[in-house]
Amino acid sequence: MRFIKSGLLTLLVSLFILGGCKNPSQIGLDIDPKLDLNSTLVDTSTVITKLIKEDSVLSNFTSNSVLGYFKDPIFGTTTSNIAAALSIPSVSTSFGKNPTLDSAVLVLPFLGFYGDSINTVYNVEVRQLNEVLYNETNKSYYNTKKWAVKSALIGSKNFYAAYKDSIIIQDIIVGKKDTVKKVVPQLRIKLDPTFIKNNILNLDSASLSTNKSFNNFIKGLYISLNKTSTANNGGLFSFDTNTSGKSSLDLFYKSTSTKGTIDTLNKSFSIEGARGFAASEITWDLNSTPVKTELESQTSNNKTLYFKGLNGTKVKVEFPYLSKLKALGKTISINRAELVLKVVNGTETPYAPIPQLKIYRWDIANRSQFLPDENPSDPRYIGGGFIGGFYDKAHTEYVFNMTGYIQDILNGKTKNYGTFLTSTDFTNGSALLSKLGRSVTGGATNVTYKAKLRIYYTDLK
Repeated sequence: MRFIKSGLLTLLVSLFILGGCKNPSQIGLDIDPKLDLNSTLVDTSTVITKLIKEDSVLSNFTSNSVLGYFKDPIFGTTTSNIAAALSIPSVSTSFGKNPTLDSAVLVLPFLGFYGDSINTVYNVEVRQLNEVLYNETNKSYYNTKKWAVKSALIGSKNFYAAYKDSIIIQDIIVGKKDTVKKVVPQLRIKLDPTFIKNNILNLDSASLSTNKSFNNFIKGLYISLNKTSTANNGGLFSFDTNTSGKSSLDLFYKSTSTKGTIDTLNKSFSIEGARGFAASEITWDLNSTPVKTELESQTSNNKTLYFKGLNGTKVKVEFPYLSKLKALGKTISINRAELVLKVVNGTETPYAPIPQLKIYRWDIANRSQFLPDENPSDPRYIGGGFIGGFYDKAHTEYVFNMTGYIQDILNGKTKNYGTFLTSTDFTNGSALLSKLGRSVTGGATNVTYKAKLRIYYTDLK
């Protein structure tokens, strides 16, 4: 039904445009060159685009955690490590009589990847935290926090970015013959048996009685990629540390039963990211990059816009020429208003642009709000995807439908306290780290890839 409404709206808009559009050259606004009109204006002052760097971002309570070392030729080097607390399987966990460890495996299910999935061999390393991450006060951590880490290596593995490939593992079934099972794509890292025995298996009952007492002893794990052995450009991995029980430290061991038999058992110490017990430590070195040059530019209107995932950058957009349209009177009806960003040729390969950019506005208190076109409580809202912002591969561009927003500004119903473009879904705090990629588009002063505001209107006089 939403698609039918959208098609009908497009037809009506086209009829309005053909019947009532004024000459855009009178007001300094760009029009759609695909329309057969007598006058077309390319005005570099139609919008103002200013690139802004985000200084920090919440890095726990997120839907994913990020591990990576990515050397982007345009954006510089991004490094992300993961600090994680472990939760005991149950209150007063016990391993039974005479437990003997078979193996300990850290399991991290893949959610996504961005970077070199073909040529780079990655080496993941696991160490012990030297400070406690676990807390019972919903403490927030930011990507800029530097975690204290012990130097001893307790696990490592070389792997390729096979983030889409399911794997077969041994399935231990208590009281029955072991079998095998297929599991979702995941990174599995064996940890040092001596570390596991001394820090988990042989702990006293008091240390295993609660999550707090257990984490006060073990502190947590720190996961990173070896930079030296990461050849080529590397990449960024997204892991599901949010869904309870998905990421975990799995222990496989033997224990003497009450009947005197030797049983093979397993216990999982989960990573509860939804409770804040997984944090991404992210740094971005942009020295000697075009991004740094553009960020440090004193101009108020950037020529090139660099959208970086992991909440790295955002763009402020202004519409100075709306005052000329407003001066034509209150009888002006906006049929459609589109903000168009063109992706700079050559920057979309080998690393694909971000699938969707988001747009939002500030209210008087500088709080992020929906545009009316995306606000479910607005009567003009006809669906979540109508505002757009999706990457159009065929035309190498992003298009945002801002019809209601521009009409409200012209009518004085809404004041533009600030309009922003970002890679981040501002409505969902847990999704702050979900976009790993980057996009390069032209700004308002870019002649070849000019950012533009297309407005089609009718004078109802």
